[in-house]
Amino acid sequence: MSAHQGIDLKILADVFDVTPNQMVADLTTLWMCGLPGYTPLELMDLSFDSGYVTIHNADTLSQPRNLTIEESIALLLGLDLVMQSLPADREDLKSMATSLIRKLSLQANLLSPLRAEPHHNKKNSAAILLAISTKKMLRIKYHALYSDEVTERDISPIEIRNEDSHDYVFAYCHTAQAFRSFRIDRILDSKQAHASASVTGSTVSEASTISYSLKLRTNQRDVMERFNLGKTQMASEVTSRAFSPQWLIRSVMASAGSAELTEPRVIRAEIAAAAAAILQKYGES
Repeated sequence: MSAHQGIDLKILADVFDVTPNQMVADLTTLWMCGLPGYTPLELMDLSFDSGYVTIHNADTLSQPRNLTIEESIALLLGLDLVMQSLPADREDLKSMATSLIRKLSLQANLLSPLRAEPHHNKKNSAAILLAISTKKMLRIKYHALYSDEVTERDISPIEIRNEDSHDYVFAYCHTAQAFRSFRIDRILDSKQAHASASVTGSTVSEASTISYSLKLRTNQRDVMERFNLGKTQMASEVTSRAFSPQWLIRSVMASAGSAELTEPRVIRAEIAAAAAAILQKYGES
């Protein structure tokens, strides 16, 4: 690209044997790439809105740079993750990555190979990426933390997101008939469903949430953080909404009397029964 400034986007896509849409997606990713320094001055300055691709700071980017040991390690770990995510038939890319790893290791004087172990199952990650690219449904076995249950769900994956250092797959859940986020490291198993992905519902609405009321007693700050309440909501009694009854039950019980659930009555009765069962176990011991 540096040697062919102003190249037509369609011609560039043909060179890399991808569609123009995929080429635009790849170029968009390059906006966050560049030299060490991590400021806008070191990032790649690309323009391709006109249909012609130009790197405005190509001369700056082409200058040789020495990598620190920290930067070398980060690159080596990144390359290792890339190699793990490559399809089995892309031996050409694996060979290129292996060559780069060897050169970087020698330059950084790292004799032992570095390994980046993902928190989640690589098989599940590959299945999710395949389902996204082929627009196919995926059947997953998922461990829900709030209910502490393992359930099977049919989902149509849309994208993978990273939040608070965890990877999530945002998908339409055909089982719940609503959009949901699933933490990938809690997916125990996955397999491709034969049906094509089709979204028939809408985003999460108030109809799929639970309205609840709390009476605040003590430790209001703890209650505010636990139930994600804003300062303007803080009063002796508050009303809010939850997505999961299991989350509501656990949160109220974890408050240890700082908050009392007044509505809905059905969940209040479940909390009372659970608390009574716990007290009975203490009596038995």
